Amino acid sequence: MISNSTRCTPADENFILKIQLYLGGWTSLFICLFGLMGTFISILVFGNTRMRTLSTNTYLLALSITNFIWLLLYIITQALRFILIIPNFIEHNDEKRVSVYNQLYDRSSPYVIPLMNTFQLCSIYYTVAASVDRYLYISCGVKSDRYCTVRTALKIIIILTLFSSLCVLPNWLKYRAIQHIDIETNRTRYKLELTQVGQHLRFRQIFHVYGYIPIVYVLPSSILIITTLLTIRKLFQFRLQRQCLINTVPNKRHSITSMLIALVLVFLLCRFPMLINHIYEQQKSITSDYDNIPQKFFLRCRIRRSFNTIVNFLQIINASGHLIIYCIFNEHFRRITKEIICLLRVKAKHKQKECIEDITYDCVHACYTKKRRTATQITTIDL
Repeated sequence: MISNSTRCTPADENFILKIQLYLGGWTSLFICLFGLMGTFISILVFGNTRMRTLSTNTYLLALSITNFIWLLLYIITQALRFILIIPNFIEHNDEKRVSVYNQLYDRSSPYVIPLMNTFQLCSIYYTVAASVDRYLYISCGVKSDRYCTVRTALKIIIILTLFSSLCVLPNWLKYRAIQHIDIETNRTRYKLELTQVGQHLRFRQIFHVYGYIPIVYVLPSSILIITTLLTIRKLFQFRLQRQCLINTVPNKRHSITSMLIALVLVFLLCRFPMLINHIYEQQKSITSDYDNIPQKFFLRCRIRRSFNTIVNFLQIINASGHLIIYCIFNEHFRRITKEIICLLRVKAKHKQKECIEDITYDCVHACYTKKRRTATQITTIDL
């Protein structure tokens, strides 16, 4: 039962630590590893020569690369950190709370956090670009060959990457690692703190509210929803036209529509809680003291911090699940994936066979050399 006090009690802290350990640590680690495997396979498939002829696949290739790097950074900076550090807090082991891993995290966070935000923003706009490209391909028909080309897709990817980097540029000025000397242990420790620019109220309003929310949440979500709804409308129009001509409806139409609906649902379900968390974070940071917070149910310690952990977990689902949906509904993608897996298995068996032959040859050669030396020694003794 949650206490009526607004202070985070030891029981509340222990509850949050367990949530972070099991959900933000172990579960996130397994989801990230599964996502890394899925995005790596997607990189191989979309990088295939037969898949690179479509502009949509070019966007999905860029999306796979950014998601792969983001998931890898998340494992290093968040999932493994929770698994290694949080048990010391649960056991109240003060000697091991400040570990080498945690110190490396604090020192690298001013660079890793903006880098992860850049990759995340790139993945958002790559998804939007793929959705717009697909709508143009369906609505424009033959004319889409003029716009939906691989060369155009590469140019747009470069522009979106530069745009995302510029939008996240103020984030590089937000944090810094402050060096402290522990008097008791006489050791140098680093602590992640806000810079003077990051602490400024005007900076938080301009960057986090007026700039970050429209660019990261409102604009891409609006474009994605509109283009997806228009695409679904076009597909249903094609379906009705085909029903007028013949009385059969191909399953491919249903699969494309289902894929678009699934992509929108996953995107909205994962992004909307992040928007709520971001807005509330600007009003009251999660690391702030709870003594001065008004006594309201949704502001209490357990709910606020648990929601933050769940929001971070949804980011992992979004990065890992977007391409999984594409794999499920795209028959051509599945066929290329099977061919690549079969090719890798054949190469692995061939390499294993070569290794066995090399080992056998070395053993036979060694035995022959040994017998020859023995025979030479016997001949020398006889003489």
